[in-house]
Amino acid sequence: MSILTIPKLADELFLRPIVISMNSLALSILMSYVMSANGSIDWRPITICITSDILAMGADHLKDKEEEFSSKHNNANDPRLASWFTYARTFLAVSAVFLALALSQCPISTLLTTAAFVAPALLWTTPISFRKFTLIRLNRFGGDKCQPSASAPVLVIKRIPGMKAIFNGIIRGCGIYTVVLSVLSGSGNLTNMLPSPWSVVQLIVWSTVNRSCHAIMTDVRDFEDDMKAGVPTIPVLLGSILKTKVILTACHMLVMLAFIENPYIMGSCLFAAALVWMLGKNSPKKAFLFSSHSQSLFIIWYLSTRHI
Repeated sequence: MSILTIPKLADELFLRPIVISMNSLALSILMSYVMSANGSIDWRPITICITSDILAMGADHLKDKEEEFSSKHNNANDPRLASWFTYARTFLAVSAVFLALALSQCPISTLLTTAAFVAPALLWTTPISFRKFTLIRLNRFGGDKCQPSASAPVLVIKRIPGMKAIFNGIIRGCGIYTVVLSVLSGSGNLTNMLPSPWSVVQLIVWSTVNRSCHAIMTDVRDFEDDMKAGVPTIPVLLGSILKTKVILTACHMLVMLAFIENPYIMGSCLFAAALVWMLGKNSPKKAFLFSSHSQSLFIIWYLSTRHI
């Protein structure tokens, strides 16, 4: 296990959640702009998407690092390391305040939509024990003398094969679109037709596939560690990084061909496909951040042509 340092904590607890959330920033700005009836940008869905990203990822990383911190007795005597966990909790608390502020200015449908997409992310690494459900069922039917098996199964969403990619795609693709839709429809500012070259199908499919593929790329980075630990990621199940890269490239190319009339999606897919082959298990961890922004660069290009 690697040594826990202040730069590592700063990277995991602050830099990565912020950098990854910038993709949600770009995507929510794009959707807010093209879905708005008057071509304006609404701050509410943007704030909701950014803060939700930070909370979900930040809480996941904070839990992992706190467990790593507590597992090493030498860390207990280092107050500098301990203070960074306080900073991280403060950072998450501030994000939660901004999220609550944005939601308070939105219709109830936005709150329900946000909860539906954020809840699975927050429960990402939480062990869900079926023993508790068995106890409740036994008590309800008067089975007080019966005891459930001590080896009742425990479910961790993160360990279900393929769920990481599926959740990332749905939450950051469909989730962002649904949040923007609920906010704009609630304020009566939803357009009936998106400006060329965009369509609703393009936004949802492009975002969902792109985010899912990026999630699998991070598993390529951790292939050897996951293989040793028996973590059932897509690359581990396929047993090959090469096969994984071929499938990812095919996914990006299919999206590009499906929406070939949109130059921004075409450019983004080509860039994402190139990154699939440029990045590998020996690439620096920070290099994979480029993969998380294969959409952002082309969204900025589009918005710059609109003089925003």
